[in-house]
Amino acid sequence: MPQEPKDNAPAAAEKPGYTIVKQTKSRWWEVRDPDDELVCLTVYRKGAREVVRRLAA
Repeated sequence: MPQEPKDNAPAAAEKPGYTIVKQTKSRWWEVRDPDDELVCLTVYRKGAREVVRRLAA
């Protein structure tokens, strides 16, 4: 019986969601998408969390 070819592309579920990263020696917080591209900068972590919450909705 022939085997079906496997899909080597990563599934969307395997990628983490948006991430929040504190910039080194700065007061700014980065919001990054699953491809590690910068989405926005915020001064407060609470603001970064709100951005992620709105993007995930």
